[in-house]
Amino acid sequence: MCGICGIVGREQAAPRDGLVRAMTATLTHRGPDEDGFFCDTRAALGMRRLSIIDLDTGTQPMSNEDGSIQVVFNGEIYNYRELRDDLITRGHTFRTQSDTEVLPHLYEEYGDGFLQHLNGMFGLAIWDSSRSRLLLARDRLGIKPLYYAPLPDRLVFGSELKAILAAPGITREIDPVALNEYLTYEYVPPPRSIFNGIKKLAPGEMLVYENGEAHVSRYWDFPSAPPLDITFDDAAAQLRELIRDAVRVRLVSDVPLGVFLSGGVDSTTTAAFAAQFSPRIESFCIGFEEQSFDESRHARRAADIIGTTHHEDILPLSSAIGLLPDVFDLLDEPMSDPSLLPTFLLSRFTRRHVTVALSGDGGDELFAGYPTYQAHRLHAMYSRTPAAFRAAVSSIVSALPSSDKNLSLDFKLKKFLGGEGYGALERQFVWLGPFAPHDRPGILSDSMLDATCGHDLFETPRAALAGFRRGLSDIETAMLLDLRFYLGENLMTKVDRASMMCSLEARTPLLDHRVVEFAAQLPVHFRLNGWKTKYILKKAVARDVPLFVIKRKKKGFGIPLTAWIRKELRPQFEETLSESRLRADGLFNPSAVRSLLDQHMSGRFDHRKKLWNLFVLHQWMSRWT
Repeated sequence: MCGICGIVGREQAAPRDGLVRAMTATLTHRGPDEDGFFCDTRAALGMRRLSIIDLDTGTQPMSNEDGSIQVVFNGEIYNYRELRDDLITRGHTFRTQSDTEVLPHLYEEYGDGFLQHLNGMFGLAIWDSSRSRLLLARDRLGIKPLYYAPLPDRLVFGSELKAILAAPGITREIDPVALNEYLTYEYVPPPRSIFNGIKKLAPGEMLVYENGEAHVSRYWDFPSAPPLDITFDDAAAQLRELIRDAVRVRLVSDVPLGVFLSGGVDSTTTAAFAAQFSPRIESFCIGFEEQSFDESRHARRAADIIGTTHHEDILPLSSAIGLLPDVFDLLDEPMSDPSLLPTFLLSRFTRRHVTVALSGDGGDELFAGYPTYQAHRLHAMYSRTPAAFRAAVSSIVSALPSSDKNLSLDFKLKKFLGGEGYGALERQFVWLGPFAPHDRPGILSDSMLDATCGHDLFETPRAALAGFRRGLSDIETAMLLDLRFYLGENLMTKVDRASMMCSLEARTPLLDHRVVEFAAQLPVHFRLNGWKTKYILKKAVARDVPLFVIKRKKKGFGIPLTAWIRKELRPQFEETLSESRLRADGLFNPSAVRSLLDQHMSGRFDHRKKLWNLFVLHQWMSRWT
């Protein structure tokens, strides 16, 4: 696992070596073991390395035999041994046992088509000096990040924004459209970043920069054909073997390896298969003293049954509050998923024992595990009820007092009703995000309203769905949107940043592209059967995963934001979102934000998502703008 960066442009008299070294230094947390550089008259590449495979000779950048192709790489290629053996038979010569070294040779053999041969997670850069050509690529599911800034005379890229910001000529001006999207999604969806002039590759995209022009194209997407004609039992059997093999290939490591275990279906499936291949596998869980937010007892019980060597760390939830300054210091683009904090705690605890951890992420998006999928089905029925009935329900729900508990009933009901009047695409983001489109006129300042006038908040997801088959159901639409946007830009960004802050590599077997492609082609009722979520996954792993895990209700990885804002974090929120600071920033209507704070503090309304979204943004602004 690494951090990469670089600059490619016209020939210059002054060398770029010092500049790329300064950029690379910003990524030390991603790779504390060593750095590496390449410079010629057109390109400068840098990387920081977290040594996982081929500890002694895996130094980057790596090249082909004559040095004309140079590679810097962040991630892991799980099928590198098979690729290496095949390339040797085709006449290529290798100097190391590293997975990175297959990349220049694979590119030499197949050109841009080399990406189709990779099974892995990656952000990579290939400099082809003979053609003065740079190729950047991000893995299919967006597990690893990659940003870039096309300037008039050069292109700058990096694993994180902070590396690009270290280069001259880069503005720190906030993009008002990106900010508007952040308020909607909790993150900024590609191709934009929060800064004007800096973009990010979407999952499954590659960029080619030559002759001073950058061209972005998609090399992979989710299958858009009609669902597979397959029996449920055959599908379940195939799914089990695909997941089992995805876990197997991710156990390759030259450093200690473990698995995150929460006691839910996804993490227990991953841990159970890992234990089948590696009987002494270690599992890791954090628990909280507050029972409403604690899953440790379930993880402990699952570990006893599947046979992992289990480690747990039980903490008071208040301990997470002390992490906020450190997390905000490293978070160079605002992302307001509060589960970043417990994910960081888990990563920090796990890193004390191992360098690599397998994660169960991806199961909810692939197998309809989120309550929003059930909510779309419920919405179809609710929208057909008489208007008088819906008005009465709305009146009753709006009067419900807010609860401090994780995913409380009142919170879910109010979110559900907030999606009324929107189509399936918009409704999915309204349910998940902080601010709905109808919130904009009140919350934004006049200048921001002018700057974003005419901007379709959902233009990017609309474009993403345009190439898929017609007639997608609401649930299919929601799952596809989650896979294309929420998964990579929220979930994987959270895991990447939290784990990399601790120099821990996180691997996600359920996001093996073979598993994803198969699951995406299954009929919806295989995944959401009536109201039963993850139906086929639970059936597929029933002999591997304890029954109590299969029957458990879903529990999110949450923190008590509602109560924190009213109590422990109240002074920070009052200061950060004060009228004077908001007026100075000029982005929001101070009286509207004050009203949100007052309503939340009174206990009648739960505005945690909106307030946290604004709080994270302003904490980010104080550090990065």
